[in-house]
Amino acid sequence: MLVPVRLDLAALRRQSAGMPLPVMFRSLVRRAAPRAADGRSASSDGGGSFADRLRPLPDAERERLALQLVCDRVAEVLGHARGEDVKPHDAFTEMGFDSLTAVELRNRLNAETGLRLPATLVFDYPTPMVLAEYILGEAAPAKAAARSVLSELDQLEAVFAALDTADEEPVAEVTARLNALVAKWNEARGQAAVTTDDVGNTLDTASDDELFDFIDNRFGR
Repeated sequence: MLVPVRLDLAALRRQSAGMPLPVMFRSLVRRAAPRAADGRSASSDGGGSFADRLRPLPDAERERLALQLVCDRVAEVLGHARGEDVKPHDAFTEMGFDSLTAVELRNRLNAETGLRLPATLVFDYPTPMVLAEYILGEAAPAKAAARSVLSELDQLEAVFAALDTADEEPVAEVTARLNALVAKWNEARGQAAVTTDDVGNTLDTASDDELFDFIDNRFGR
């Protein structure tokens, strides 16, 4: 059943300045984006798309910008004055998010980032920090992929440290796989292929520390 109601939008705007509005009224009142101390929109500094703003930044600054974006939009949806009022590790469900506010947050983030995020994002990525990491990976997948490879290499180094090199058969198999992997990596980077004999000789005579250095150098770390 639909009931026509006359609303005082000016009164709603005044109320929204001091306390959160009920969900059904929030879309009727446009709130200014949370501002940084210098008066600029905290998560929209600079021109270009969100991905363009991320591209030249170091990793720590990219992570800060993505988290600030999420916290600012969460603050808008919940009616908070500042993104700093949102705690990065608090669960969205504990903040009071439901299906309606989840969709509202998704729409605001889509508009800001140019991404197509799922309507269930606050349930799939349950805190602002986790959601910011997801958005960062979607907006800059190449950087995210590189970080993932480096993380895997860290784990590989730990496995090598525990490897028993006395058993020649598995060591030979590992060496062959590393040869193939390094050749593919060099081919992808447009570098001259390293011969199997070159890599094999390096690995066969290397100490554990030299082996780790070899992997680091070949993978550009």
